Amino acid sequence: MTRTRLFTLASAGLVAASGGLAPALADDITIRWALHPGEEADAVIEHFAPEYERQTGVRIEGEILPPDQLRDRMSIEAIGGTGRWDMGYHSPGWFGTFRDHVVDLTPYIEEHGFDLDAYPELIRRSHMESDARPGEIIALPTTPAAPMLIAREDFFEHPEEQAAFEEAYGRALEVPNTWQELYEVAEFFTREAGETVAGEVLEHDLYGWADALGSGSGVARSFIVMLYSTGLEGWNEEYQTDLDNPILVEAAELFVDLANDVAPRAARNWDFLEGLSYFRDGRLAMATMWPQGLGTVEDPSGVAAGNVHYRPLPMYEGNLKGYEQGVPFLGGGGVFILDTPNAEEAFKFLKWMLQDNEIEWGKLTQQFSREAHFSSEELRGLEDHYDAFLPAYEQVLEQVFVRQGIPEYGTVMWQGTVDFATDVLSGDMTPEQAQDRWVRNMERTFRRAGYLD
Repeated sequence: MTRTRLFTLASAGLVAASGGLAPALADDITIRWALHPGEEADAVIEHFAPEYERQTGVRIEGEILPPDQLRDRMSIEAIGGTGRWDMGYHSPGWFGTFRDHVVDLTPYIEEHGFDLDAYPELIRRSHMESDARPGEIIALPTTPAAPMLIAREDFFEHPEEQAAFEEAYGRALEVPNTWQELYEVAEFFTREAGETVAGEVLEHDLYGWADALGSGSGVARSFIVMLYSTGLEGWNEEYQTDLDNPILVEAAELFVDLANDVAPRAARNWDFLEGLSYFRDGRLAMATMWPQGLGTVEDPSGVAAGNVHYRPLPMYEGNLKGYEQGVPFLGGGGVFILDTPNAEEAFKFLKWMLQDNEIEWGKLTQQFSREAHFSSEELRGLEDHYDAFLPAYEQVLEQVFVRQGIPEYGTVMWQGTVDFATDVLSGDMTPEQAQDRWVRNMERTFRRAGYLD
């Protein structure tokens, strides 16, 4: 979305949900929520909020904010103490901004019987806990996610393509295992309209790979997964940075080559999931996909549905840690509850939606956060493509980076990646210049925070 959308959740259609909730005792309770656009917001609008109001009398209102404005607009309201929202979108790397303005959920969890053990341990560490508020539960996950690689199965398995690739590169055509192999395979599949692929004449240009490469959060989200896959971590226990390592420059140069040589120019305008329509429509051989885009990739109206390889992101050849697959960050988000008079009522709504109706939540959002969303036979059997997707996604989650280390993470690592990747990809700075700036800014931030003398 490119504009703010104000909605009244209670105006949408109803869905059957678990009953048994007593009507609200308060005369006029309205819970206001700042939301990130996506299928989970649609599920709230169309199903959960109107049913909750029917059962309890509690009204839910929210604003869906553009992703590139969400953090800044929420922080202005929170720091200003305006009370505009009772709940807000929680991205783990952002929490340092909101640490003084959210409630500890632990008392509500104990009082209302919320089951923390229903969440995988990794998701608890990433999306529910923070060193900025030790010993507390600071948010509930709704859409935790990590990116993966997808590829067109029929392209890779076509005999003519296999023979042509082996002749050109001297090895078998396979879904790439390393970022360096990904460049070669993507280069091989990048073709112009009128050429053929897998025996079919192309109506549009075909690109070998793409991700969202829009300046700001788009390009940062894309590059940071390669950065972690090199084995860099940002800093060590003594807050000494490792970003001065030459492998950062090497990775940046490979990333620029991918963006310039094998990805569509339109990707420079993609922030998150927009480009997956290219894959759906047969214009990409490979792409980086977040699970929120699964519905687009497997859209029955497209040409890719039922014809997709799902894999963890490639490892970085020569990485510093001996990783055998890519190391994306555990992203996506959740919801924190701001310190307002409606805090407990907001928690009761979230508990009802996420726990009491967890199977319905899994069905309607296709998000994977609680144990049941992976283990429930009912959920695993909802879509034919889950047989291919879920095992690969579970493998992805075996090696991801958790972003909650310090309150300053958003400043030193996320915004640092935004600035570095944007300026290198645009050509405004050389990788070495951008690297030097990043190191200096990180050290300056650590000194101000008291981590360095």
